[in-house]
Order: sequence, then C-alpha cells, then structure tokens
Amino acid sequence: MKKQIVRLALGSALAFAFTLPMGHVTFGDPSEDCHKRLEADRARIDRDVAKHGEKSSQVDRDVARMDSDRQWCRDHHADWDHDRLDVGIYLKH
Repeated sequence: MKKQIVRLALGSALAFAFTLPMGHVTFGDPSEDCHKRLEADRARIDRDVAKHGEKSSQVDRDVARMDSDRQWCRDHHADWDHDRLDVGIYLKH
C-alpha cells in the first residue's frame, strides 16, 4: 500500500513537471491574444461606421465590446498599441 502511494505521488509529480512548461504554449501569449481581440474590434468598428454611421447603436455596441476587451487585456497584464487603439471613435463617448 505504501509503495503504491509513493508511486502515485512520484507519477503525479513527474506528470506535473512535464505539463507545466507546456501551459504557456497551450494557452498562448496574452499579449498576442489581446492584439488579436482589439484588432478584430477595430475592424468591426470601422466596418460598422462605414455601414451605419459613427453615431449608430451598432458602433456603440462595438465600442463597448472593445472596452470589455481592453479590460480583459488589463486583467491578463497584456499591453496594446494605445496610440492606434485609444483614439477617436474607438473610445466610449
């Protein structure tokens, strides 16, 4: 019984040791995810501005989503291009 517990503990420790370094690769880089999210939001806002106008409810919804994604970036300690994405129509009115 004692031998099985030792084997289980050792096996678990080895499994943990081998999977821990892969965690970063598996879940991706938060900065890259942040960039993708905010660029997709920017493209959506630009498309809806061209289609519906700057003061439309669609653009307001898109800007709110971008604001939510900015918060996600802050929560994950990821930074973004403030000069490009924190100007004009990309900010809440």
